[in-house]
Amino acid sequence: MGPPPRPNLSDLADSHLTLASEDCEKRFRRLFESAPLVAYSLDSQLNTLYISPYCHKVFGYSDEEIRKDHLFWDRHIHPDDRQRVRISREYYLNEDQSFTLEYRIIHRKRTVRHIINHTIPVRRDNELHCIDGFVFDITARKYLEDQLVLTERIKVLNDMSLSVAHEIRNPLTSIGGFARLLDRRMASGDPNRAHLEIILKEVSRLEVTLNRVLDSCKRIRLHKVPTNINTILKRILSQLNHEFHHRGIQVTANLNSRMPEIELDRHLIEEGLRTIIRTILQSIQEGSELSITTAVNHSHVAIEINGFNLNPEPLDEYQLLFPFYREPAFDGGVGIPLSQQIIAQHGGNVVFKNGSNQEATLIVTLPITNTVPSPH
Repeated sequence: MGPPPRPNLSDLADSHLTLASEDCEKRFRRLFESAPLVAYSLDSQLNTLYISPYCHKVFGYSDEEIRKDHLFWDRHIHPDDRQRVRISREYYLNEDQSFTLEYRIIHRKRTVRHIINHTIPVRRDNELHCIDGFVFDITARKYLEDQLVLTERIKVLNDMSLSVAHEIRNPLTSIGGFARLLDRRMASGDPNRAHLEIILKEVSRLEVTLNRVLDSCKRIRLHKVPTNINTILKRILSQLNHEFHHRGIQVTANLNSRMPEIELDRHLIEEGLRTIIRTILQSIQEGSELSITTAVNHSHVAIEINGFNLNPEPLDEYQLLFPFYREPAFDGGVGIPLSQQIIAQHGGNVVFKNGSNQEATLIVTLPITNTVPSPH
């Protein structure tokens, strides 16, 4: 029996290259499928050939659902951006150029998300063969940018309001002073008394509005005491009960009995939450149902309000949180911008989200710091 045949070095090299190639392919696929971006490949008719699993987080749909929807890439563009994206895409594909577009999409949960879509046309034999690309979700970045812009706008608005309020206060004080002096000296039967009473009434109304503006521009100073958020909500619901009854709105309160007491400025939080709930009350139809739920985890307490509709279109949360958006008529309490400022100064947050069937949810969170054991 002779010696075993010597291995062919060329065959061994090819085998090693094949294994290395397969290993690289697996590695690259693993990277694509775990990266926080959406990689995709479309045919020339925009039908999805491949899309990475991260699409579920960005769009709210699985890769299988997206592949089956032949109109997906147009259907989920925000209506206000759709024409711009279509025109730009057609131009660059015709020019055989890679391009990057920033626009908004509608998530499955009816929320607005901001994306950057980098697209690469692939041609074969002078024909568009397929379209590859990457989608990056920049919603968090846009949120931070909008927050910076919003902060600057509020600062400018506060400065302007304060300046105008001080300019108005001096002449208004003079008008009010002389009107009240005339009121004391004018005979009860004087035919001009009715006109004077109108002046006094309007002056008083302007003084209340002016004080409101001046109060909203003041720096908030918190006086925190141990507080149970359920107690505040019960008091607010009791105060607004006649308004709920008048509009035929059914309110269900599911308040967690194990809520801890946390350090809050009891008066300011109550004013802020009352204003927010009244804003919701102004925006919903008569006969609607509203549920208010409280919950707690290791770091926050949360107030969740469900069942109202602030906007029939997809909800842009950043626009909704801008000062004076859908603010109800002033009732002597704090305004929406100040309500958000109060909650933010406590380290909390206010979020609006559209859900299914055009129902919206409002969530207020407040951090648990220096908690006091609940008496329950």
